[in-house]
Amino acid sequence: MNPTRQEQVTFWRTLGAALKAGRPLTRCLDEVASVLAGTAMEAVCRATIERLAGGATLSRALLEFPGLFDARVVRVVAAAEEGGILDVESERIAAALAADDLDRLDADAESAEPTAQDGPAADYVRQLVLTAVSSRASDIHVEATQDGRGRVRLRVDGVLREQDPPAEGLFGAVVARLKTAAALDVAEARLPQDGRFSLQVEGDSFDLRLSTIPNVWGERIVCRVLARRNIPLGLGHVGLDDDDLAKVRRLCELPSGIVIVNGPTGCGKTTILYSMLMEINRPEVCVMTAEDPVEVTFEGLSQLQIKPSVGLTFARAIRSMLRQDPDVMMVGELRDLETMQLCVQVALTGHVLLTTLHAQTSVGAVRRLIDCGVEPFLVNSALEGVVTLRLVRVLCPKCRRPAEPAEHCLSPEAVRIIDALDAPAFCEPVGCEHCGGSGYRGRRGIFEVLAMDERIRRAVGKPVDTGAIREAARASGMTTMLADGLAKAARGVTSVREVLRVVPPEEHA
Repeated sequence: MNPTRQEQVTFWRTLGAALKAGRPLTRCLDEVASVLAGTAMEAVCRATIERLAGGATLSRALLEFPGLFDARVVRVVAAAEEGGILDVESERIAAALAADDLDRLDADAESAEPTAQDGPAADYVRQLVLTAVSSRASDIHVEATQDGRGRVRLRVDGVLREQDPPAEGLFGAVVARLKTAAALDVAEARLPQDGRFSLQVEGDSFDLRLSTIPNVWGERIVCRVLARRNIPLGLGHVGLDDDDLAKVRRLCELPSGIVIVNGPTGCGKTTILYSMLMEINRPEVCVMTAEDPVEVTFEGLSQLQIKPSVGLTFARAIRSMLRQDPDVMMVGELRDLETMQLCVQVALTGHVLLTTLHAQTSVGAVRRLIDCGVEPFLVNSALEGVVTLRLVRVLCPKCRRPAEPAEHCLSPEAVRIIDALDAPAFCEPVGCEHCGGSGYRGRRGIFEVLAMDERIRRAVGKPVDTGAIREAARASGMTTMLADGLAKAARGVTSVREVLRVVPPEEHA
């Protein structure tokens, strides 16, 4: 039985959508096989998965079905694999099949042949991504400038570093190349757009989330680089000290209540949430998540992608998940009062709910809930803990040198903490080839874990006084981020200056 054209269209359309979600190719094909269960294309999917497991590329695997996959399709797939845009090209193949016009694939390819500008633009983008990957950059910043050359920077260890801009006259082609890879509208430069694409670099898989926004001189693009193999999951690997690690693990064992992971964008909140879910995820526990976006997929979890464009908001997702009999729910972010109130109701009805918030400190997260409109008595009833974190740069092990911190630069609180440390061994950055001259290589978390108890609940129940709540938390054994950071600096992990740079000012004032 030969597949129908509609089955082939479904094959490529479903494959493209699955690839855009950032899943591995074999898993995407498995999803396609499930969608096409009972058809001739299901057997093709299963056979292709076996060939991929044997080391073949998708284009090579398709060659074994000459009567099914047209040579024009195979050529497009081979080029897409090399360029890391298989998700985009899968949708283009589906459109050509639906229109019964495979000639358009060759026509599009001819129109996309490198010109004097397109070739260098493609080379520049490829080299930029390779540089970002090799330097462990988390983000690529590309922005238009008044002179037309553009500005390019990489965020490495939390700090932006300048890169050589494109050659004169090439900036527009570079922007177009990036937007095409992420399946964005190249002609639309007036409105923000978001997209994503995946690629292989030296055998490793990377997801790039692309965001564009217009600025005065043109467009600004930021690519978040996500290396699938480099995500350090597991509470034992995120940098928690023993006491805080024990507190977080106790929070994972709660029968109900809200646990908030708090901090600024890009500090590792999602990594902490996923690590906590790994502690909780067992066959006897039903775990459901609502995320925007789903960054990592896990066996055993039911993960839901938020889609505000079709009305699937966090609030609607929470209401729907409650009807699915969950034990534990993870909600990507508390963005508004409605979502906060729903999360409180979830906790009060006997569920564990993990979520994130943006506030300066753990005490600040409690205050933010109240300021947003959640009644203090509901905060006391539902909230069980807040894990706040920041990322500090790690001193380069090859060039760091011992150095005592300058006391005149320290706050009285910092001096008190340092005086209480046992045999500190502070170091400072120097700079060498290994760290690119910065003196730092890599980042590590510093933490502040607030576990609610009666002393803290009494402070929350009074007229809101952040100072009183902070004192109650410290009296209950909370180690502040400043203390945790200085303790790591005393072990030579980072520098005192770096800790003071990262910790919110009010915490060491």
